[in-house]
Amino acid sequence: MAFSLLGHHDVVERGVEMTEQNIPTVDDDPITVESRHAPPTVHCPNCDSMMPHKLGEISCAVCSSVVRVDHKPTRRDWVTEKVSCPSCSEILIAGIDERPCGLKCSSCSTIFKLISKEVKVEVSCPSCERTLRLKPRPGSRNLTCPACDETFLVTF
Repeated sequence: MAFSLLGHHDVVERGVEMTEQNIPTVDDDPITVESRHAPPTVHCPNCDSMMPHKLGEISCAVCSSVVRVDHKPTRRDWVTEKVSCPSCSEILIAGIDERPCGLKCSSCSTIFKLISKEVKVEVSCPSCERTLRLKPRPGSRNLTCPACDETFLVTF
């Protein structure tokens, strides 16, 4: 299965054009680099649960509502984001307002995938107050504290 550029954009980076035909497939095990910028946290207007950290049309995991989310500051940050090539450390400008996207270094021709930043939140155990860091997912989760084995419910 190949990944493709969202919105079927072509990326031109310092004179190097990248289209869907020359993006590596998952079988090629593409190098991934995480973006420094994440979309803001948004809550569903129907059920008030947390929506996935994405831009575009997003489905609520709790009530299945479809919401169109756009955030111009995030898109601006994505376009102007400076990324270091994982092979030669050349600094590239992403130049595209979607994540994930494929980039090709003009110096060493390495093709890599720029993915969205994984947002993490901190919650405290109600029993021992240890801080736990985890990826938020829409809905409720039962967590077990690794320090005191207390199980508690977290809702995002």
